[in-house]
Amino acid sequence: MQSCTKTVIPSNSLRSQQIRWQLPGKKSDVWQRIFREHSLLTQCRGCQRETALKSLPSWLQRRSWMWYTHLMARSTSPHPRSVGRYGMSSTSMEIINVDWVHVEARANDIARSDKSVQLVLGQLIDENYLNRVSEEVNDKLQEAGLVNIPELCKNYDLPGDFLTEELSKRLGKVIQGQMDEYNRGVLFTPAFVSRHRARIRGLFSAVTRPTPVSNVIAVYGFQEHLLYSVLEELVNTGRLKGTVVGGRQDKAVYIPDIYSKTQNTWVDSFLKQNGYLEFDALIRLGIPDPVSYIKKRFKSSKLLFLRAACVGQALVEQVEASVEEAVNSATWTDVQPILPSCLSMEDVGIIINEAMRKTNVQSTARILGDTVVVSEKFISNCLSLFDEAMQHKALKEVKNNPVFLITEDDLKQGHMMTENTAPSKKEKREAERRKKTTEGSGCKGGGGGCNAREVRIRKTKKKGRRDDDSDEEAAVTPQNRNKPTEVPFMSLEEIAAVLEGQVCDCPEEILSELAEHLVRPLTKTYQEVVRTVFMSSTVSTTGRTKKRSVKDFQEELSNLYNNIRLFEKGTKLFSDETQVLIAKHVLKTVCTDVTNILVNFMAAELMMSAENPSSITNEVRVKILGKLPEETKGPLMKVHNSLNGKTIEDFLTNIETAVEVCGFMLKKGDKKRERQALFLHRQALIEQLKDTEDPALILHLTSVLLFQASTHCMLHAPGRCVPQIIGTLVGRISEEQHRLLTGYQALVVKQLVSQSQGKKQEQGEGENPEAGDEAEASRKELVSLTSEVKDLVLSQKKTSGTEE
Repeated sequence: MQSCTKTVIPSNSLRSQQIRWQLPGKKSDVWQRIFREHSLLTQCRGCQRETALKSLPSWLQRRSWMWYTHLMARSTSPHPRSVGRYGMSSTSMEIINVDWVHVEARANDIARSDKSVQLVLGQLIDENYLNRVSEEVNDKLQEAGLVNIPELCKNYDLPGDFLTEELSKRLGKVIQGQMDEYNRGVLFTPAFVSRHRARIRGLFSAVTRPTPVSNVIAVYGFQEHLLYSVLEELVNTGRLKGTVVGGRQDKAVYIPDIYSKTQNTWVDSFLKQNGYLEFDALIRLGIPDPVSYIKKRFKSSKLLFLRAACVGQALVEQVEASVEEAVNSATWTDVQPILPSCLSMEDVGIIINEAMRKTNVQSTARILGDTVVVSEKFISNCLSLFDEAMQHKALKEVKNNPVFLITEDDLKQGHMMTENTAPSKKEKREAERRKKTTEGSGCKGGGGGCNAREVRIRKTKKKGRRDDDSDEEAAVTPQNRNKPTEVPFMSLEEIAAVLEGQVCDCPEEILSELAEHLVRPLTKTYQEVVRTVFMSSTVSTTGRTKKRSVKDFQEELSNLYNNIRLFEKGTKLFSDETQVLIAKHVLKTVCTDVTNILVNFMAAELMMSAENPSSITNEVRVKILGKLPEETKGPLMKVHNSLNGKTIEDFLTNIETAVEVCGFMLKKGDKKRERQALFLHRQALIEQLKDTEDPALILHLTSVLLFQASTHCMLHAPGRCVPQIIGTLVGRISEEQHRLLTGYQALVVKQLVSQSQGKKQEQGEGENPEAGDEAEASRKELVSLTSEVKDLVLSQKKTSGTEE
């Protein structure tokens, strides 16, 4: 578009300023628009072109007055899009060269001064325009029967609230229709409503089962709010026999009365016949909220509501009768067959608890397996089945492992019993006088004999009695706290096996759970039985221990100590590696026996001594040591730890210290004692050699006896050291004897290898006939040489006996 340019010619005064418009041509569009606008504003449509040009400066200088007139003329003149509506755009303001502030101010003045004109979103709209819009809307409404206001807003470019308000004013006047009261964005005609009412009435009259309203809307294209209004009206007036459940929501469902009647009949008859109602069944029947339906339907009935169903009073009373009968007859009952199969274990538990509460048997019955009610008398009868086995096991346990049965309370009680059974002061004085008389007259060493040693031992024991508190503190160690304090009676499988043989007609699952319930009371009762047996045998056990002569104990301890020293002497003839192997074997056998004898003797004071000291394990030994006084526990613990060492010297050093602390005296051996020990050891091995027919053991015993005969040293070695023992015999026995031993050794090794291979072949399925033949040949050869190997030692018996 061509534009005109404004040229300002400067002058000496403001009055002399002239504004000259340069026009591109007489017939330009800009000129024609300016001339037309100017002619309208000055109301001079018949003026000449020259007159219009003369008035242009005045028009540009008086913008406000000219714009108001121009705006009034434009608002009443034809618009390119519509008449009676004028939009004030920025493009129009640029063309007439007027600021937007003045335009907005004048537009507000127009809207205030003229009630038929409204300013809406920068547009001036009069009543005539709105009437024409309403007529157009009415034409569309009569044609379609339904008009959506949001679509009208898009077509006419007007706000929804403004258009809704203006159309509402013209309902019944210009627009022949009505507006939906629930959705003001919809206009419809009475004919449209009548058609839809007829369709809705016919459709829902044909429904015979619950139907979601949303499905009807989707299939038949009903207007949602109109359908709900008409449907509610038809139901309330009774034209439709049914109800709408869910209100005006997506989950609303129309339920016809015929279906509800059939449904109610089925529910009533099912509850009457079976005594319960399953919620899932009601949901499948078309009842979305079974709990609310049942509560509304059966207000006066006493129903027990569970998670999966509700149960009638008759079924609950049946369970109550079964539970009461089981309690009164001291037996058990399974209520699962009585109850519906649809009930979960949790629901069954609720019913059983309700029945037990009403019959008041909570304290005399117990629930097992979720469905079985067991009388407490029945459980007591089951416990009595184990009384005899409990007594036998307690006697055996007290005899074998008393250290695991004693507690701190038992220890204190045992001390009091020992003190109560101790002799009176008068008896002590008489015993002391007899002791002094004996020491002065009968024993060697003028009071340094055996009885004097007994006095010293008793002093140590009395000191131990005074330190009862320290014993208790020593016993509470981390090791003792971590160990179980209860002696197990029977495992679950054993208890279940006993119950299965004694209890009839009881399911296996119930027996297993009953065994779990009996484990704890049986174990507790067993602890009491064990303690009773233990405490009853305490006095007699203590008496037997005291009757044992301390002299005999010291003699046994000294003999074992001297044997260990002789064994140590024998190990010196071997290499360092072999010495370690032999030392470990001695520590785990003879040294362990010495330690157990000493610890067991000290445990007698605490009523924890075992009948057989060799049965004391490392665990038992540690627990006994934990209960000893501190002055004896420390040295004995060192002896215990040295058993896991590699040298015999450490053990001998620790045992000497421990024996001295415990109040005993070791008699070290002399030449005579050593010869006697060698002879006794040799005789024991020879007797063992005579009785055995095992080639490996024969080789072992023969080698040790030949070693002792040639070196005059005792030897206590493991079987794997036999090759080293035979090696030390080179030069000490004849070559023929050595070849015989070496050959016998090779056959023994071959037999052991064949036996190992035979076991592997038995595990696999393959067999080797050749290997079997070789093994048989080796066995025959061993049998033939066995007597010759034994004669290597037995032929020397007569000579050795003469020498001794």
